[in-house]
Amino acid sequence: MHAWKKLAIAAMMLIGSQVTANEKATPFDKVMTYTSILPTALTTLPSYTTDDSQKPLKTAKTDALAFIGSDGEIRGAQFEQASRYYRATYSSPLMSDMQLAQAIASSF
Repeated sequence: MHAWKKLAIAAMMLIGSQVTANEKATPFDKVMTYTSILPTALTTLPSYTTDDSQKPLKTAKTDALAFIGSDGEIRGAQFEQASRYYRATYSSPLMSDMQLAQAIASSF
């Protein structure tokens, strides 16, 4: 399901239940209800719009540390996948495998 669909469903659920419960509320109660909806929506929105494009690099930290510690002898599956992802995604100039491993280990 796309992120915008999840966000729309969450917004309908959040607003719908509070609006229905607020039919006979005083103006102060309505203001307080809508004041609580906005922060909830603002804190929920980033989790639906985050980009997982860095996921292959994040999951390779342990393998990157092993690669660094073994001076390039140990190439774990996660690091290999991250290396291929990096080479396919980013343009020149590309880092060497050791530089990539150091970047992954220090960044994620």
